[in-house]
Amino acid sequence: METKKILRHVNRLLLDPNNYRFIDKPGYVKVPMEEIEDPRIQQRTYNLLVGKNNENITDLVSSFKENGFLNLDQIQVKETASKNFLVVEGNRRVATLKFLYSQFGLGFDIGKLTEADFKSVELVLHVDEDPRQHLIAMGLHHISGKRRWSPINQAQLIYDLINTHGMTEEEVCNSLGITKHNIRRNLRVLSLIDRYKNSDYGDQFESNMYSIFEEMVKKTEIKAWLDWDNNEMIPTNIVNEEKLFSWISKEESIERDEEGNDHTILRDPIITKSHEIRELSKYISDPKAIEKMEESRSITAGFASSDAIGEARLHNALDTIKKEVQTAFNFSEFMDNDDTSEIIRLRDKLDKLVPSGNILLNEKKTTTYFESINSHFTQLNIRSYRKVSDVEVSNLNKVNIFVGGNNTGKTSILESFYLVTQLNDINKFLDLERYRGKFFQDFNPKWIDRNFTKSVKLQAVFNNSSTSIEVRNEETNEFIDKTSYISSISIDAFVDDISLTSHVNLYSNRDAELFYQKAQILCQAAFTSPYRYNDEMLKRAHAYAVKEKLFDDIVQFLRQNLDPSIEKIEMVNIEGESRFFVSSIGQNNSIDITKYGEGLQRIFEITMLMIFCRNGIICIDEVDSAIHKSLLIKFTEFIQKLADKCNVQVFLSTHSKECIDAFIENEYHNERITAYSLVEKEGKIVCKYIEGTRLEKLVDSINLDIR
Repeated sequence: METKKILRHVNRLLLDPNNYRFIDKPGYVKVPMEEIEDPRIQQRTYNLLVGKNNENITDLVSSFKENGFLNLDQIQVKETASKNFLVVEGNRRVATLKFLYSQFGLGFDIGKLTEADFKSVELVLHVDEDPRQHLIAMGLHHISGKRRWSPINQAQLIYDLINTHGMTEEEVCNSLGITKHNIRRNLRVLSLIDRYKNSDYGDQFESNMYSIFEEMVKKTEIKAWLDWDNNEMIPTNIVNEEKLFSWISKEESIERDEEGNDHTILRDPIITKSHEIRELSKYISDPKAIEKMEESRSITAGFASSDAIGEARLHNALDTIKKEVQTAFNFSEFMDNDDTSEIIRLRDKLDKLVPSGNILLNEKKTTTYFESINSHFTQLNIRSYRKVSDVEVSNLNKVNIFVGGNNTGKTSILESFYLVTQLNDINKFLDLERYRGKFFQDFNPKWIDRNFTKSVKLQAVFNNSSTSIEVRNEETNEFIDKTSYISSISIDAFVDDISLTSHVNLYSNRDAELFYQKAQILCQAAFTSPYRYNDEMLKRAHAYAVKEKLFDDIVQFLRQNLDPSIEKIEMVNIEGESRFFVSSIGQNNSIDITKYGEGLQRIFEITMLMIFCRNGIICIDEVDSAIHKSLLIKFTEFIQKLADKCNVQVFLSTHSKECIDAFIENEYHNERITAYSLVEKEGKIVCKYIEGTRLEKLVDSINLDIR
């Protein structure tokens, strides 16, 4: 975009009637370019800018009188056909100059301003301007900058850049310095507002309602109730959409008095604030609560009649019990016989709350965010994770191989993919920290606080949705008992415009306290390493593999390629402990699988977890560890076939050239493989990729070693 500086009289400057700050004004209509210079249009624009009794420019009037006209923020213009100049940026300042010039003509005091300030206004002229550059310039001032427009005006500018001027989301992100999550949320909100404006209630829209619509598209429960279509950015349940619009609008109703006369009653909206949408989301699927809300025209009344209030009271009670039990334990030295008897009575009541059967009290219930997985990861941006920073991993494939020397970040990259899938499930992050610190049972909270000093920041595209997580170690602002308190670890996760959070408070001499409203994951995922063992996950994986009738495929592979005497593998419970036992030809008794070689155990674990991760991802650290090189071609082919059969995206690391060669030499869809070489240059990890078919040619022709 070419620009040059010019000086022009203030009277030759035209105010922009299509300025984005006017979009939310009642009766706004876009003005064609040929009508912009119409005196009536210019007067109306001037009136909108200065406001009633000049209330919109009082700050600038005082500043200009006191300091003169300081051109700190340049006034940007473009030339019109009549050789006048339309203001692109700086309309409010120009309107202020026009007001003060009229005051000067009437003989009023204008402070330090002189006539020269009006006759020679310094301007930046846009020559051969691209319309997109005009919008980007405004966006940098009023979206990314300090002088921000109202949210609806920001959203409209983003919409115009994408839908009118054909910019991609990535281009808008880079141009305005905003996130893809921000862009998509704004577009969804604007789409819903447009539908409201076109509804029977459209004449009631006001710009301060933006936050209500924003909350609607943020709440998963509301979107599900509306049957929201993310691709089209519209609700598909029209009946529920109309109900929702009626709840945020005034409604007329006819009431008949005792004498039989009809009277029109105008009733206020049920919902007038954004936080009421959050309350509504807690019982939106409860018809009785909705009916009560509509009858009473009260959000609170609906909540009080819903199951949500019962759940809230239960969780509050459990939180109180947890805190007070710890207090009782800390002062147990003061207990007498009566106290002991009371505790026994309380214990009996608590026992009745626990259903029969086995319960994993420490396991957090999670749900999968997506109903179906059409594509997996297509991009990962590691802003910050351990020693890896500002590394973008793109061109992702079905099978993704990361190679490199020791301490080049291979494991960290695999962990990054895994962490993104877990969203706000903070237990999974703590598991990785526990394994890193060699705490295979309980972990030391002081060790985590001491070693987790750098925030985790990851961004990705998964299933065509923008996803990000941030994990921080910080001191809580909550009002809690700080006795033996160490710090808090918090997670903020985003999928499109949905936000998920959780945090855990760490203490030196008592159990950590975990807080979350809802936990979700992107997909089923597993991280496996020869240096880590998760027996609970393997048990679940075994049950799933048997259920899916794929367990026999694993046994058959082991029989054909490692030990032909294997007949079957079963999970056996011995004195409360579940173990895998192998039955073999010629053996009277089955043998614990741990008596077999490390290679067989490693293959067994990896393949079981791949089945367990159906429609998800698996991260395999040091995939070839303990596996003889003669098995690698068949094993890598088996991995690829399982990935296809179970729709699993595979991320694996190795430093073995033989392993890389095996993936190519097995000749199973090399086009579905991408290899990445990790090297450290000047203290920074650099990631380069080679796609499978090119890697195949290089290996064949020059025996390439990309380690």
